[in-house]
Amino acid sequence: MALAAGLAGWSRLYAFSSDFWNQKQPSDWSSQEIDQLTSKSPWAKEVSGTLADGSQNGMGRQRGMGIPGMGGGMGGGGMGGGGMGGGRRNGGGMPSQSYKGTVRWETAKPVMEALKTAGFPEAFKDHYVISVSGFPVNGGGRRRQQQSDDDNSSSQSMEETLDRLKGVTALQPKTKRDVQAGVVQQPPSAAYDTVWFGFSKDMLALKPEDKEVTFVSQFGHLSVKTKFVFKDMIYRGELAI
Repeated sequence: MALAAGLAGWSRLYAFSSDFWNQKQPSDWSSQEIDQLTSKSPWAKEVSGTLADGSQNGMGRQRGMGIPGMGGGMGGGGMGGGGMGGGRRNGGGMPSQSYKGTVRWETAKPVMEALKTAGFPEAFKDHYVISVSGFPVNGGGRRRQQQSDDDNSSSQSMEETLDRLKGVTALQPKTKRDVQAGVVQQPPSAAYDTVWFGFSKDMLALKPEDKEVTFVSQFGHLSVKTKFVFKDMIYRGELAI
C-alpha cells in the first residue's frame, strides 16, 4: 500500500507541475522550468545513496540508491541534486558519506532543446544517451584522481575506469532483454563527475508499448538504479527518448 501511495504521489507531482513542455514553446520556457526539466522530470531522475568510508576496503556496508517518490527506495534515502552530503554513522560506528546525483536521458528532444544540445560525438550515433552526474567516477573516496606526472598513465587509468563502467551498466526493459552500454565517455566540456552512456537503438528499439525501462550501473561501491516511465515521457505526442 505504501509503495502504491508513493507512486501515486509521484504521478500527481508530475501532473501538478509538468506539461509546460507540451503547452509552451521551448523559447518560452523559464529558467526555473528548464532547471526542473533537466533535474527533476520524467527525463531526469534524482538519486541518492551513502557510501561507508571503509567500503572501498570491503569493511563498510554498501547502501543502495533512492528512487524519488518511493521513500527508502532501494535501501537508500532522500532526493537531491549533484554532490556529496554529510556524514552519518552506520551500524558499525563508521562515518559514511552521502552522494546525490542525477540520471538524465540526454537524447530526449525536450532535454536537448532545454540544454540547447547541438549533437553528440560520432560514437553515439544511433544510440540512446543517458548521463549520470554527481557521483565520483571511481565510486568513492577521492572524487578525482590527482594529475599524474605521466599524462599517458592518467589517461589510461580513466579509460580503464570507463571501460569497467561499460560492463556494469545496462538498460533493463520490462518486456525485452537487457542491453549493456556500448559506448561510455565523459563529455568534453562537462563536470568531471559526469559520464555519458550510449545504448544501441539497433539492439534495443524502445516503443511506447514497452511502458518502462530501468537504468542500472555501479560506480565502485555505489549502485545506481532508476526507472523511466514512458507514459510520462510523451513530448508533443511522441515518446521522447
